[in-house]
Amino acid sequence: MKILNAANILTLIRLLMIIPLFPLSMHREYYWLALILFWFAMLTDMFDGMVARKYKMITNLGKFMDQITDKLLINAILLIFLWARELPLWFVAIIILRDILVGGVRMFLASKGVVVPANKWGKIKTLLQTILVSTVYLSPYIPVKWFIYVLVYLTAAIAIYSGYTYFLHAVPYLMEKGDE
Repeated sequence: MKILNAANILTLIRLLMIIPLFPLSMHREYYWLALILFWFAMLTDMFDGMVARKYKMITNLGKFMDQITDKLLINAILLIFLWARELPLWFVAIIILRDILVGGVRMFLASKGVVVPANKWGKIKTLLQTILVSTVYLSPYIPVKWFIYVLVYLTAAIAIYSGYTYFLHAVPYLMEKGDE
């Protein structure tokens, strides 16, 4: 099986999409173009997994890169929106800290031979983040400030809860006596 298969190429495209999204997301007059690129990137996220499963192209590189790319894409945009004062610091901190902690939990469990796939709460968090980012990109063109406010609180709550569910998987392994 080739490492650089169609599914991994889609993930690589999504990773490369971060480069034009940075400057476009720094200027409200280009939010419309950033929104189109962001939606394209999110479509590659949806399709890379579908392609990998359907055509049996699942690789360790793909599983690793998919997770890293998703976090880089969303967190980079959230940091830019923080810089542009589109989103509050507390919210961006919660999302980034949750992603770091969940990544750590998943790596710890993987070291124990336990694979923790994305759960429904993590997928709901990703969907809410996608809607939130899209709504911020639309904010110069339509009045959505109230909706952004609601999405920030809802996304933060789901992010915290989904992080908690990942932590629950790790508790039994954290309680084991370690090697000295």
